[in-house]
Amino acid sequence: MIAAALFALSLFGGQTTTAHRNVGGWTVRTTTDRFTKAVTCSITKGRVEFRKDVLIFRLGRLTDTSQADFRVGGGPVRSVREATYDDQRRGYYRDGGPLENPSAGEVALPSFYVTGAKWVYIRETPRNNLSWFDVSRFPDALALARTMKCPGIGP
Repeated sequence: MIAAALFALSLFGGQTTTAHRNVGGWTVRTTTDRFTKAVTCSITKGRVEFRKDVLIFRLGRLTDTSQADFRVGGGPVRSVREATYDDQRRGYYRDGGPLENPSAGEVALPSFYVTGAKWVYIRETPRNNLSWFDVSRFPDALALARTMKCPGIGP
């Protein structure tokens, strides 16, 4: 019986297959469930993740980003609160995080805010230094995701 199970596993391998492709520092990862044929995707670059048409910038789990400001490229400085409405329209809601830090160290910006930009700068408070993130070639990562048949990535 155990031998039959091991043989079946050797024939079919794991329950999922994963493919990774890179472009401009971005990694597009697709995972396909062999049984259901469902495909899930992720697009990441360092501490930045694309999810539900939103780019999530991670500044550290203990960082409170609820009062943070950001700048896209050479544009104006804006409050992260401005982005919240656009985030929610795109289906992204924070998971809540711990009570003492509901932001959980994340800043979420709609992807259209940064399309075409090279850098995003974020400052948690006036007392903190800037964090900066290279978002160049993000459109190339989206194009690659489309060629890899990622669901939810528009035309």
